[in-house]
Amino acid sequence: MEGHTGFGRNWIKNILITTILLLLVLPGLQGRFNFVTEKQLTGAFTIPQKPDFSEFTWKTWLDGSFQEDYGKRLEQHIGLRNTFVRINNQLSYSVFNQANAEGVIVGRNHELFEEDYLKENTGLYFVGEEVWKRKAGQLKAVQDTLARLGKSLVVVFEPGKGSFYPELAPTKYRNLKKTISNYDALTSQLKASGVNVLDLNQYFISIKGKTEFPLFPQCGTHWSYYGAALAADTTMKYLEKMRGIDLPDLRIVKNEILDTTRHPDYDIGLAMNLFFTIPHPGTANPVIRIEKGGAKTKPNVLVIGDSFYFNWLNNRIPTETFSSCDFWYYNKNVTRSDGSQAGVAADLDLRSELMKRDIVMIMITERFLHAFAWGFDEQMYDLFYPGYRDPIEVFSDKIRTYGDEFRRMADESVEMNISLADRINKEAGYLFYDDYKDNPDKYTEKRDLIRIYEMGIRGTPEWFEEIKRKAKVNNISVDAQIRKDAEWIYEDKIKNNQIK
Repeated sequence: MEGHTGFGRNWIKNILITTILLLLVLPGLQGRFNFVTEKQLTGAFTIPQKPDFSEFTWKTWLDGSFQEDYGKRLEQHIGLRNTFVRINNQLSYSVFNQANAEGVIVGRNHELFEEDYLKENTGLYFVGEEVWKRKAGQLKAVQDTLARLGKSLVVVFEPGKGSFYPELAPTKYRNLKKTISNYDALTSQLKASGVNVLDLNQYFISIKGKTEFPLFPQCGTHWSYYGAALAADTTMKYLEKMRGIDLPDLRIVKNEILDTTRHPDYDIGLAMNLFFTIPHPGTANPVIRIEKGGAKTKPNVLVIGDSFYFNWLNNRIPTETFSSCDFWYYNKNVTRSDGSQAGVAADLDLRSELMKRDIVMIMITERFLHAFAWGFDEQMYDLFYPGYRDPIEVFSDKIRTYGDEFRRMADESVEMNISLADRINKEAGYLFYDDYKDNPDKYTEKRDLIRIYEMGIRGTPEWFEEIKRKAKVNNISVDAQIRKDAEWIYEDKIKNNQIK
């Protein structure tokens, strides 16, 4: 018996040792011979080239950069890496209910969210009332100008999961007290200014729980194809009323529940790179018919928007409804209504593009409201009303539009215990000052130069201390003394012909 017991223990031990050795050896063998075809990871990332000893130099070896770079690149090319990543991600999701995908968070009932939607909805991304007051005034001026030319401008607020499913948000967001959001402020300012607004976000909330099929997929960030079809029908009716025209009619002939999820209904699930597909309710794929009979009008349309538009494009709604419809994705890449790519918006003449359109639509979901219109509204305003632009506003707009920089500002505003609007304003001031130092001839306006001198005073400790002393002697505020000295510097430079 003892002999058999010893044999059994050795057998188990040998299996364990062999398994461990295989786990150690297999990645190397896979990397060398690629005997298993692995499923590629999904997401926006760049895989570096394989490490190469031919790049070795004594300089990079001694400063450590060769070893660091070689190690990082080797890690990306280890055999079975994709499989191990998926296993790790699956364990995080299945055991801890966590998503190992940038910007993704798991809510109640395994509802997947992009976290930016929740931050926008709760007010964490609020950039201040003044921004929206200014933009609303500018948009109304542009809208009136376009109207005189026989054209229409409309802002379409697409729905977002953050405001649609607040009850399914993770605990930290459900427990967070909601404050004013960019959506609240912007919709209020636009409506007060008389800008044409179609609020599909509010429309979705109004029909929540009353539709036959889900308006949002559990594992996706965009509206479902069913929800997109309802939104398209509502949009066409709005445009008909606004323009006084009769557009081709959109009809949902039937809804099909497919065995596989149609992209992008599972886009967040794909980004999580799991080993197994997340069980989720089926979504409806509507079969759409566009009825063009009778005296129908097909306008020429320009859409500036985000990826929600692609659900319409995939179902050929713009192609069948409009005579032409160019889509400027984030105000950058141009896509025709047939899906073909047509370069970038920056290479086009904005005036001629606007002149050939009947309708201009800015379509935006809540995640991007802080970056409203991605500069397109400012470009239209500058086209029709050229003149002075406050540099702080210019740099603030750029910060809000650039996602990574904006998120950094949001994080730092929390760390510094100041409002996000103030943090962005401070950063815009730094950028303005740096730009002036690099391009002094670019700034000749008195108001800009005085502001530059004020920042110079505040940024020089000894000078600033002297200003505080003078303010006390003159019995005025420090801000007033800074302004007074900055104006004196300007006048002195004028007198000495240092400024033309």
